[in-house]
Amino acid sequence: MSEIPSTSLLGDALKWSFRLLFGLVGLLGAAWAVTGISRITPDSQAVVTRFGQVIRESGPGLLVTWPAPIDRITVLPSPGRQVQFSPETLEIGGSLPPPGDELSTGYIVNDEARENTWFFLTGDGGIVHLRVTVFYQITDPTAYVISAEHVEPALRRAVVAAAVRICASRDLDSILVARPERSDDPSYAARRERFRTDVVALINQRLDAMGRTRNGLGIHVARTDVVASIPAGAKASFDNVLQVSQQVERALAQARTTAEIRRQTAEQTRAQTLDEARARAQETVSAAEANSALVLALGKSTTMSHATVLDQVYRERIKSLFDVAERVDTVPAGTNGHVIVPGVGQ
Repeated sequence: MSEIPSTSLLGDALKWSFRLLFGLVGLLGAAWAVTGISRITPDSQAVVTRFGQVIRESGPGLLVTWPAPIDRITVLPSPGRQVQFSPETLEIGGSLPPPGDELSTGYIVNDEARENTWFFLTGDGGIVHLRVTVFYQITDPTAYVISAEHVEPALRRAVVAAAVRICASRDLDSILVARPERSDDPSYAARRERFRTDVVALINQRLDAMGRTRNGLGIHVARTDVVASIPAGAKASFDNVLQVSQQVERALAQARTTAEIRRQTAEQTRAQTLDEARARAQETVSAAEANSALVLALGKSTTMSHATVLDQVYRERIKSLFDVAERVDTVPAGTNGHVIVPGVGQ
């Protein structure tokens, strides 16, 4: 009779233990089920994956899925938000010194050449250092989630390729103000303004090409912040080259001025010499025409005989003699007669 109550108490204890266990399991199951309910904020979007496979995309609002580990939710920025990315941060040990570090010269921070990056060769043989910050938008959440591990390395390669291509196609003054005399030149100012937009265009061109080969990253670059500078270690040498080039330009300008003055003087001398030669030639021609006018006139006349021409020539010649004679004394003509014609000064 005494064993019946103890058996009943043990059964009741086991009964309540199982009830508490079932209740606890039910609470845990309910809590686990509640984890499948998520709220997506207005500035975000979500991608749901089931056992690693993307099953759907979701915008802002309440999202109900199977709890983990069945479904996993990856919350991403909405397409209207921009994600900031600095490609230099992928360099081992960093590629840039901290801003304002006066001890750094030329951005050389490590003996390993690969860690001193972001120096680019310009089209005119100069060297420029770029600090680049990229702002991109997630346009294809599925592609972004699939390529999550490769987004930043691929984006960095796209930025480097774009920077290399643009810097190689421009001179240093088209990237930054290298020569003070060109700082206000409208053409160079326009090129410097287009530098960032050209970088963005080339990056997006490369991303679009990756998308056409089904290796897209699902992103679109909205803008870039690019700070261009000359390496500190090369600044002194660059200033010396700039000073020498300015001196050469001044010397060339003076040489061009001197050459132009000499050319103008030679042109004036040539024109004057040609005018004098033409005048002397014209005088010589006029004198020759005057001297030959009589002979030409006689030659053209068909009514004059040979004797008449000789008589005319004789009269012309004798007239010139009489013009210079002061007096003419004549004597009777005879065998031994003479004509005395005193000249001027006799």
